[in-house]
Amino acid sequence: MNVIDFLSDIVKIPSLSGEEGGVARRLKEEFEKLGYDEIIQSGGNVCARKGSGRMSVLYDAHMDTVEAGEGWRTDPCGAVIKDGVMFGRGTCDDKGTLAAMVYGGAGVNREDITLYVLGSVREEVSSGNGLQDFLHSTGIRPDFAVIGEPSELKVATGNKGRVGLRIDVSGKAGHASRPALADNAVYKAAGVIEEIRRLNSSFSADTVSVTRVETPGRNINVIPDRCSLFLDYRSSPESSLDDIRGNFNFLGEGINIEVITPYYKPWRTEEEGVIARAARRCNSEVLDMEEDVFWDFCTNGSHTAGEMGIPTVGFGPGDPDECHSADERIKTGDVVRAVKFFEALPGYLMREVKSG
Repeated sequence: MNVIDFLSDIVKIPSLSGEEGGVARRLKEEFEKLGYDEIIQSGGNVCARKGSGRMSVLYDAHMDTVEAGEGWRTDPCGAVIKDGVMFGRGTCDDKGTLAAMVYGGAGVNREDITLYVLGSVREEVSSGNGLQDFLHSTGIRPDFAVIGEPSELKVATGNKGRVGLRIDVSGKAGHASRPALADNAVYKAAGVIEEIRRLNSSFSADTVSVTRVETPGRNINVIPDRCSLFLDYRSSPESSLDDIRGNFNFLGEGINIEVITPYYKPWRTEEEGVIARAARRCNSEVLDMEEDVFWDFCTNGSHTAGEMGIPTVGFGPGDPDECHSADERIKTGDVVRAVKFFEALPGYLMREVKSG
């Protein structure tokens, strides 16, 4: 068994959010085969510990995937390999990184470090709740965290935050045959949508997208008195939740905005912090990679860095553009290269800690 065989095994096991049990069992088996010191399970999460040193490091990658969807030319659960590329739902997001973490962590043998390698649940639907539950229930508080998501083998220095918003636009109901007697909430909402489009184009870093439009009635012969717009807002580390709300001050009377999801905080690692220096040096010397990236999507780092203040970076094989796509894929050679990074990083971290 090698890292690509293991990746093939877990890609073949469907694992939608909340249905990660099959991958969790297979992950536990692999941890045991690779000789990790302890297996810790909580709330569907599966974690393995290696070592018992004073400095602790957490590697986290999520086990869940989104639905396969349509448009595939290969079996989404087939783990088909062609010309050094594996196809399948979850290959890139996030099982390729999970497999690399498992095998990289197995090669870490240091008395001065405790390494936790975690396969977490429900990332796709919560950006941190599975990881949060695990850390809360076990009491583990790592000194450093590495969030495994596709980064094309570049060190990720942070990610945008995410929050869901709902805007309710009010009108006056009426019969569809007599539109002049009503005040169509959909027409009013169309104007709001255009304002949001202009707002989005004015941002330098944040983005906002209208993703759903709803009216309360089922009959098409009724002019609706309410239209609800659902928004996905992605925020830079420079934006607070108050800043986000303030961007919608253009909304007029009879139009209400509400935060409808938790606010998953953005974060950016300290430029000259220990983990940033260690990760960059490791990537440069082990993989000959120099470039950094800042993720424009949300990750479990919103909890480790955004909520807990744990020094965090991200890293993983795979192209983020492949996430959630039909014919999702990953280069098997990049998975193998990522193993080397995850194996070497704890040593680089310890050297940075000792150097001050």
